[in-house]
Amino acid sequence: MPEHRAPYSGAPNQDASPRRVAVVIASNRAAAGVYPDDTGPMIAEWAAERGWTSTVSVVPDGPAVGTALRTAIASGASLVLSSGGTGVSPTDRTPEEAAPLLDHELPGLMEEFRRRGAARRSNALLSRGVAGIAGRSLVVTLPGSPGAVREGLALLDELVDHVLDQLDGGDHVRMPDVPGVAAGTASAATAPAPAHDHGQPHGHGHADAHGATSPEEEAGRVAFARVSETTVSVEECAAAVAGDADGAVVTFAGVVRDHDDGRGVRRLEYTGHPDAERIIGEVCRAVAREHPAVAIAAAHRVGPLGIGDLALACAVASAHRAEAFAACAALVDRIKAETPIWKEQFFDDGSAEWVGALG
Repeated sequence: MPEHRAPYSGAPNQDASPRRVAVVIASNRAAAGVYPDDTGPMIAEWAAERGWTSTVSVVPDGPAVGTALRTAIASGASLVLSSGGTGVSPTDRTPEEAAPLLDHELPGLMEEFRRRGAARRSNALLSRGVAGIAGRSLVVTLPGSPGAVREGLALLDELVDHVLDQLDGGDHVRMPDVPGVAAGTASAATAPAPAHDHGQPHGHGHADAHGATSPEEEAGRVAFARVSETTVSVEECAAAVAGDADGAVVTFAGVVRDHDDGRGVRRLEYTGHPDAERIIGEVCRAVAREHPAVAIAAAHRVGPLGIGDLALACAVASAHRAEAFAACAALVDRIKAETPIWKEQFFDDGSAEWVGALG
């Protein structure tokens, strides 16, 4: 096992309970019981030495890996760590399953992992592992060999506390032993100024002389942003945003269709990350900043849905139609791209498929 060292002193874990590591082992033969899994217990021991809890799932290569990773992220695990399926064989599909789940990639982490491995053996450069952030989870995909896992854990020892403290809301502090970086605390980045309002001031709040909106105005112009297990309604969204000064109310209804890529679809089931409602709210507020003359409401449904059911309802109101159309299009695109909600499609032939983004 690698030797542990505390690389920095930052904000403590905000949660009083120990952090949890969800381990996903991708191996056709280990999943079939041909031989025992060696890397899962190794990672579990590493977590225990840090005082963290862990769970280990052993699954076949391919789509089962994506399902296990989605489950781990949705469970709120601080670290989701996979082993196996990152090479170049036809069954190595872990990067393809993991990448669509990431909100932000951390390419430098895996670049450094490959660089260190290549110093000892050139085939380390063939690892296609990815790393990044999904919700409030750090996701790292390592190769399947015990030696590579040891090397990956040694690298994580240097970085994981810093990353997880940042995800917990900790302050930005200097990482140690980095030449040329001064100690101190970075201030939070300010959001870019929103587009200028070319219409008349909107009753739901508008930009000041510098193009900025206050947090109160921004929040007030988002009527609601929900993730719900019950029916969502375009009409409710429209009623929540429309005002006497509005000349345009643009709505969007995302309806479950009966086909996808030439295959018949019987039904869908949406699964949301625990932070999905918070993130859809952040998306709505970001669009409100970019379009300060509009009011916004949005609701996404999770759980089982049938053909024709409404999955996503949005409404945008503004004094002028151009701003309302532009804001509604941006809102739908960003909800689909950024909100951690995944769907499982059930086809007419009895098969099923997970989709790592909203469809």
